[in-house]
Amino acid sequence: MIFLKNLKKYKNVIHGILERKDGSVNPFSNSKTEENILRALKELGYKNAKVDNLIFADQVHGRNVYFCPLDIGGYIKLQTDGLITKTPGQSLVIKTADCLPILIYDPREKKVGAIHAGREGIIKGIIEAAIKVFNSRPSSLIVGIGPHIRKCCYYLKKKNENLTQDSELKKYIQERNGKFYFDLTQIAIDKLLKSGVRKENIEDCGICTFCQAERFYSARKRKEQPDIYQKEKERFPCFGSFIGLLSKN
Repeated sequence: MIFLKNLKKYKNVIHGILERKDGSVNPFSNSKTEENILRALKELGYKNAKVDNLIFADQVHGRNVYFCPLDIGGYIKLQTDGLITKTPGQSLVIKTADCLPILIYDPREKKVGAIHAGREGIIKGIIEAAIKVFNSRPSSLIVGIGPHIRKCCYYLKKKNENLTQDSELKKYIQERNGKFYFDLTQIAIDKLLKSGVRKENIEDCGICTFCQAERFYSARKRKEQPDIYQKEKERFPCFGSFIGLLSKN
């Protein structure tokens, strides 16, 4: 399990990003995911963690962000790629295998958020939507970006090469050896900055899931080198990222 330094310094925030050795999570079923996330929470000292504490995003590569009410848990919010809460004890969970897991904390308002940000979601505005739903002072937000596929490895498929003609996206695309590589990291950071998040409050872990597929899961790597996850029981293994506010109890 890995952590973001800028989030770890806050004692009332519990978060983590699972590695392959911590167990996979399934994008279509929550039973194994729940088991692995709960084990991680308990390893971090949250002994009272249970399924009712967990809230999952459905993750449809859209821009919907949901502010979780007090009375939900053990719950999947459908048609949603982002979750935010101010309720201690709730743990927000997202599943990724190349997309960006973005974890956010507002130390002023005591709110946390977990965002699933793939290429489609970023272009549609998931980051801007999350900042709006936080309804906080953007400059106070602490943001951590977890492992994801990076510009060294993420090339556009032929059907998506039309993005190279988009005037706003061109600067994030680089042609190399006949392929167009897209910088998901930089476009996400630029959108955070444009939304008012301070540069010094953004931490990027620097890990590429494709390069480190032995440590994390990569959907692109799995398609290109299917043998790499042949021992995995899950059809499409992902890794989980979670964040929550510690319960006062």
